[in-house]
Amino acid sequence: MKIKKGTISIDAPARGAGSIKRRKESKKLYVDFYYFGQRITRSTELDDTPANERRVRDFLDRIHQRIEDGTFRFADAFPGASEQEKAHFTMLEGREYRPEPHQVLFGEYVKEWMETIFPSFSSPTKRNDYREAIETKILPHFKNVSFYQITSTTVFKFADSLLCTRGENKGKPLSTARKMNILMPFRAIWNDACDHYRWVLKSPFDNLKKRLPKTEKKEHVVIRFDEWLRFLDHLPSFYQPIAEFMILTGMIPSEMGGLKKEDIDRDYINVKCSFVLGQDKQTLKTAFRKRQIFITKALRQRLDVILNRSESPYVFTMEDGARFNSSRFCKVWKKAVDAAGITYVTSYSARHSFAAWSLLVGINPLRLVKLMGHASKQMVYEVYGNYVEGLEEDGERIFDYLGRDFVIPQKSKSPIPFGDRTGDSFERFALTT
Repeated sequence: MKIKKGTISIDAPARGAGSIKRRKESKKLYVDFYYFGQRITRSTELDDTPANERRVRDFLDRIHQRIEDGTFRFADAFPGASEQEKAHFTMLEGREYRPEPHQVLFGEYVKEWMETIFPSFSSPTKRNDYREAIETKILPHFKNVSFYQITSTTVFKFADSLLCTRGENKGKPLSTARKMNILMPFRAIWNDACDHYRWVLKSPFDNLKKRLPKTEKKEHVVIRFDEWLRFLDHLPSFYQPIAEFMILTGMIPSEMGGLKKEDIDRDYINVKCSFVLGQDKQTLKTAFRKRQIFITKALRQRLDVILNRSESPYVFTMEDGARFNSSRFCKVWKKAVDAAGITYVTSYSARHSFAAWSLLVGINPLRLVKLMGHASKQMVYEVYGNYVEGLEEDGERIFDYLGRDFVIPQKSKSPIPFGDRTGDSFERFALTT
């Protein structure tokens, strides 16, 4: 007879063979006995009848006999107990606890995983993303499913069923990239369980991406100069210098949120940390994101406005004085885009526009790599290198907007202003992309 885990009995337990207990608020029978000096109380899920009482007594007698013989196995007698309990008593029995996949429920193992493995992730962003995916998507679907039942088919059906839960795409299928991100903690839990229990199982995640429908990757729009000015006209005046700071530096909101006044010296902005989901990070997205940005005249003009109005140790704040919040800022940004009636662009488009504008006015791609905080110029060409129809028409005004001291390196012996250049730098770039 299999006994399920229950609540503690209200009666004092008997030694030896144990006892059958009852609770006033329950019509079920309970077993109550000691094992390795530890009290064990379980609900039998059997109704309180004379016949069931005899069955439970026989069960307790067998337990007592096997304990006396040294043949009792807690995990076999109580398969519904938690994995921690089964592992604990198996260790006391002097054996190694190695349940089979059909004996371990995904939800039970996740409880242990969240207590032991999950805290080891150093990235706050990763912990938040994993927790959200596990608690809102994965657990509700697989909580009471054993690892044996998790197959490539069940995982595919799960991934295929994932839908957007908010925003303008609510109710529509998630992109394949988003589905794979949700499956990342699922895969991590599966791999850790196999390692923990020494299971040799075929991964249900193999080749999954190939089975999911391909979705077009959204490219960030590069902002044309006229549209940028129109957007600024519709952006609240408090946020105008912040938006301009973004397009003049290529910095992203999380880096701006982590920027302190002490990180700015006379001529440079030192990007050292970021602020993500309410947590300061001493490290950036990659080691290459730690960089220095020269403060040009154009950048100094906007930066002075921002610094002079901030009483916070941080450079950027919201209009109400609160610390800069990327989610709130994005809502302000979207309202301005809608009001301006321009091509829809996100705040991240400022970074892509900074790169495209820099290449347009002849910035060396290797220099741009450092300004953007990338590892190689491959990212510059692959991510920011798409030709933008008509952007070259904006070249003169972009040159003036970014400033001569940005375009022309300070140590250059032969500075050539944008209007006098042959233009071969941009044409050569366009031909290679």
